[in-house]
Amino acid sequence: MSKLDESLLLKLRDPRITLSNFGTVVDQETGQRIDFDPNKIAPGLQNDILGFVGEAPRMETGHKKWKVILSSRQTGKSVCTALSGYCRVAYTPGIYGAVIADNRERSIDLFRNINQMHEHMPEDIRMPTIPNRESRQLTFMHGGTIRTLSAESNMVGIGRAIDMLHASEVPFWADAAGVFSGIIPAFVNRKEATIICESTPAPMAAPSAAYFRDMCAEARKGMGRWEFSFHPFFASKLNERVWDPDWRLTNEEVALLDRFGGDRHSGKGLPYMTVENIAFRRALMGLDPEIRRNPNLFWVYYPVDPISCWAEAGGGVVPSHALEKHQKGVLVPWHPDKKGYQEYVAPKAGAQYIIGVDPCGWMGGDPASIQVLEVWEDRWEQVAVMNNNMIDPPRLAQFIVGLARKYNDALVVIENNGVGLGVLSPLVTAMEAGEIRNLYYNQRGIKAKPGIAATSKSINEGLGYLIDGLMDTLVLHDQETVDQLATYRHDKLTEVSEAAKILSPQKVGRGRRARHHWDRCSALMWACLGARQLPSRFRPKSVREEQGELFDTDRNLWSIEQQYAAQEAEKKARRSLKKGEDRVKRPRHPHWMRQT
Repeated sequence: MSKLDESLLLKLRDPRITLSNFGTVVDQETGQRIDFDPNKIAPGLQNDILGFVGEAPRMETGHKKWKVILSSRQTGKSVCTALSGYCRVAYTPGIYGAVIADNRERSIDLFRNINQMHEHMPEDIRMPTIPNRESRQLTFMHGGTIRTLSAESNMVGIGRAIDMLHASEVPFWADAAGVFSGIIPAFVNRKEATIICESTPAPMAAPSAAYFRDMCAEARKGMGRWEFSFHPFFASKLNERVWDPDWRLTNEEVALLDRFGGDRHSGKGLPYMTVENIAFRRALMGLDPEIRRNPNLFWVYYPVDPISCWAEAGGGVVPSHALEKHQKGVLVPWHPDKKGYQEYVAPKAGAQYIIGVDPCGWMGGDPASIQVLEVWEDRWEQVAVMNNNMIDPPRLAQFIVGLARKYNDALVVIENNGVGLGVLSPLVTAMEAGEIRNLYYNQRGIKAKPGIAATSKSINEGLGYLIDGLMDTLVLHDQETVDQLATYRHDKLTEVSEAAKILSPQKVGRGRRARHHWDRCSALMWACLGARQLPSRFRPKSVREEQGELFDTDRNLWSIEQQYAAQEAEKKARRSLKKGEDRVKRPRHPHWMRQT
């Protein structure tokens, strides 16, 4: 390419044009070099990558957004991203691009793909290179420089003004937190800087799995400059095998097709699971000894959603078996209103509700969180969630008053030490004024105090009730709540006070990360503790049918014991609904403070 043409360079630096028309890759099946086709393996993922590098969305300030991609094995995400970065760097004068792989071998493989495609580019558009002494680096005459590095190297990438970063298989880096802490400052003020972090999910024992998992969670919420993309394993054509017509589906496979099959997804233009994907799973279970020994690893390396793929134990206090049914359930993504509130189930007449609150302080950056549960004897259903880091204690108290009245004068449980006092004070005033009826008191008699004291005893008690509820009665709808529960580390017992932070030396070094917030978990824990103290109330048949439970209408087929149990349960439910508030046990506070 002897003559520099800016308009031509502008087109060639877009991988949607260059790769689709001139790019080549090595075919996995034949080993031959073939034309690059983004639709051959994983159309959704590879076109997503090409579109992002070619024209990344921008923030209101004009800065380009950064991308986090989570997908299964067998999608070509690493090669596609590396070749897209080549297009951007080769035809953009003066920029520096880096590909950081998890180890030296993979960095060599990615550079080989980049270099071989460069050598096979048509002569008239191939950008000439300048000789250099650096290993795994191309320096272009009228373009920039691209280099592949290994995350195993000490202080990799630090001190370089990087314009295009491709971070590959981040969970397997030795110290992803330290690396990003060192190189992100080089990107912060660059409007045109591009970052793509991509990986397959990893077992939580991997060195940086927790870091990448948190990165995915933040990107999914749209925090900072990050945006998130997830592509399930059945979106790749390589994850298919021929289905034998003589085979029969197991109950587990039927459930998978019911949840991810074509009836639910194909009409929306989304990838969906087929029996060919089931055949691939069966084949892999027989071929991969690691997955054969631990079948749950299949859902880590070949995920169906961005939540359950992190089910491996990662230091959290909630056991994985307690979360399994919730991670496999139908979860609702977090799309709250302006107040950070999202409702899943409307209030029911005659139902009783509990509101658990993790309070906020004054401009501390600590989000306030609220969990609302509909409580029956055999079912505690999550019906609403609020999570807001831009609210102060008086406004939070006002919001709680309105929410409690909406949900049948729900019982409000909130801790009374620390920042909780700023929210409890206006709530007590509201109760005395008759604006709220049920506020949890932690003691009876003259020493009664509003709220619950967050002591080691009450916290451990609440955590026990939370785990029991997850295994038995809890029904969760909020995706973010399940996501936080998977890594909840009992921060109520381990968090450091603000005074201690001031007095203690600030240690800054490799691996240091900001304090994680599990506010939804804390609020849910208090809600479960309060739910255990509400009176028993059985669901009537109409409510159970509304919640998807079917009944045998021909009671003649029931045993005598079944008929008797059903009659007694219905009688108790009718009495409970008829008496309504008369059967509600009052909160633990003095009789002279109760409102009628």
